[in-house]
Amino acid sequence: MIMRILLLIFVTISVNANTNFIEANIGTKELMLEVANTQALRSKGLMDVKELNEDRGMIFFWPGAARRCMWMKDTYIELSVAFINREKKIVEIFDLEPENLESVCSSSRDIIAAIEMNKGWFSKNDIELLSKVELP
Repeated sequence: MIMRILLLIFVTISVNANTNFIEANIGTKELMLEVANTQALRSKGLMDVKELNEDRGMIFFWPGAARRCMWMKDTYIELSVAFINREKKIVEIFDLEPENLESVCSSSRDIIAAIEMNKGWFSKNDIELLSKVELP
């Protein structure tokens, strides 16, 4: 029984250690963002997440600037996505519906990152287009 408990603790710590978070700021708002910086992590995104705390979300990083698309396969919560350009400014914001398989794409070809938050988070916090995203 003790070995089973120790194994469970080890597995929990290992999973948490592999989850990479960063703090970011947009205006006066401080965010805690889970990092998706590999193809596997970007593909998984927020799949299977049932709820997202108020100032938590996910940031997707790509290796270069390009037009970027997002989808909501196996994602059960309503989200908003902000596309971020090379200047680290928000250039487009879209609302995303749960389990929608249609891609939502940026019109800009200068996208290096995207932030997903609870639906309406950007407007609720007065985050507008061209707001600067401060990253570590």
